[in-house]
Amino acid sequence: MTHSTQSQPSLTNQTEATNVSPLDESGSSKKNVILSSFTSGKLRKNAKQKIASLLSVATGIKYCSQSMGMDDCYRSNAPVTVDADYFWTWYEKEYSELTIYLTVLDGVLTQAVFSDCMYHFSDDIILTFDECEAVAVESEREAAQVPEPVVLADIAEYQLTDAETVVIQSIEIDWSESNLFTDGEVLTLSQYNDKATAEALEIGRGEGYAKTKINVLFDTGEVETRRHDIDADYPTLTILFAQYGIKAVAVTAKELVTYDRVKAALVQGYLSPLNHDRKQPEPTPPSNTRKVVSLGDYQARIDAKKDRFEARASKANEQSNLFYQASRDRASHIPFGQPILVGHHSEGRARRDADRIWNDMGKSVQAQQKAEYLEGRAESVGTSGIASDDIDAIEKLNSKLEGLEQSQATMKAINKVVRSKHMSDTDKIEYMANTHKLTEVQAKEILAPDFAGRVGFAHYQLTNNGATIRATKQRIDELKRLHEQAPLSDSGSVDGQSWTLFEEEGRIKFKFDGIPSEAVRNTLKSNGFKWSRYSMAWVRKITANATAATQRLVNTWG
Repeated sequence: MTHSTQSQPSLTNQTEATNVSPLDESGSSKKNVILSSFTSGKLRKNAKQKIASLLSVATGIKYCSQSMGMDDCYRSNAPVTVDADYFWTWYEKEYSELTIYLTVLDGVLTQAVFSDCMYHFSDDIILTFDECEAVAVESEREAAQVPEPVVLADIAEYQLTDAETVVIQSIEIDWSESNLFTDGEVLTLSQYNDKATAEALEIGRGEGYAKTKINVLFDTGEVETRRHDIDADYPTLTILFAQYGIKAVAVTAKELVTYDRVKAALVQGYLSPLNHDRKQPEPTPPSNTRKVVSLGDYQARIDAKKDRFEARASKANEQSNLFYQASRDRASHIPFGQPILVGHHSEGRARRDADRIWNDMGKSVQAQQKAEYLEGRAESVGTSGIASDDIDAIEKLNSKLEGLEQSQATMKAINKVVRSKHMSDTDKIEYMANTHKLTEVQAKEILAPDFAGRVGFAHYQLTNNGATIRATKQRIDELKRLHEQAPLSDSGSVDGQSWTLFEEEGRIKFKFDGIPSEAVRNTLKSNGFKWSRYSMAWVRKITANATAATQRLVNTWG
């Protein structure tokens, strides 16, 4: 087997422009041949021979650049005529990202566009031929495409049935980047929304926004300063408020109420013809529901339970003081340092006194610890959450749900601002302070990356809060069913003992004529029932699980 010493060709990445070789074409037909030799599309950026030939026959070489405006959007600058030397200098500088587009009409090249990137904000050098005029590549692309209609956010996308309502009397324009607003101008909500909508249609979606600082005067006389970034997502102030779960309405003139209107409203069951929601009052719930019959006064039960713990704690404190004083008094009769006289007639009494002193002090410490424990129990009564036997539990859960949903919307809105590439950190801090009422320290903490490099609220925070929202909604539905059910009531006998089932003061209770058998007691305990010496019955707090367990017991004993 022979071995060749000839070197094999290798492939390398082409990172530099290739050298130019002289053009072979000559004569008067050179220009026509060059312009007819291209097809519409792209030209390789390292084809310097062809590029040089295009430069030689170009009738115009113009440099078209773009600059970012105050609205974070790019605007085209006036085209500048340049020469071939400028072109080659720019070509070498932008070579790594260079893209070349060719335009051919009727088989003849009419325009060549050299772009420093593929995006809409590129800087370009445009070569034109014959009568074709150089135009910005961005303008040509826009002319070739039919602009998509701007779809504005709709207030119908927001669920505002039970939302907080604010009445806006007027809106004063502090300053705005939009030409439609005048500084110091005072508008109604409708007038402001009309102008903001027109501005949003002009800006579109994803093309920046018009910052507007406004002073909102509410019907209560309160003035709130807000910043409204007008775009397709937030085209009106009404939608901006709806983003935070607030229903914004304009102040209305007082209605004229006549006697006939009042009479007709009362006949139809309305509280008043001026009801904002125009709804009839809710009917009185049936008198046989658990909410009416069984739950009772939850707050009174909480107060009574707290009083019992406090009374027991006070009693334990008194016992601790008594034992301490007894130990101290007995020890005060013994001279300091007096030893036990072994063999003396006082030895027995001295040893008994020492034991009593030690035991009384120990009992004092134990009673003090018990008092501290009971005081802690008293302080914690009613603070463990929303109880299912609370008659106002559903209202409290709805209030909690509103806060959770508000937090979710706020976190999403802040994340949108924090991750925006069109705002500086200073603008973001100002926006969060004015719109979301955050302090500067809080805003900076949100902008600071965490251990994983994340800014804003982490994904798990939104996920966990969303799970809490779903769990709260589920519990509201569960408690509605629980409170609207009829209370449990039954009777029977088991192992020779008669029992009666009833509900009272938020508890399910089994009362027996005598002492039930050990098997029955164990069954009650395994189903969550405890003996109450206050009620003289086996009791369990009313919950969905408790009602199901009780029904199983009744079916078993029945």
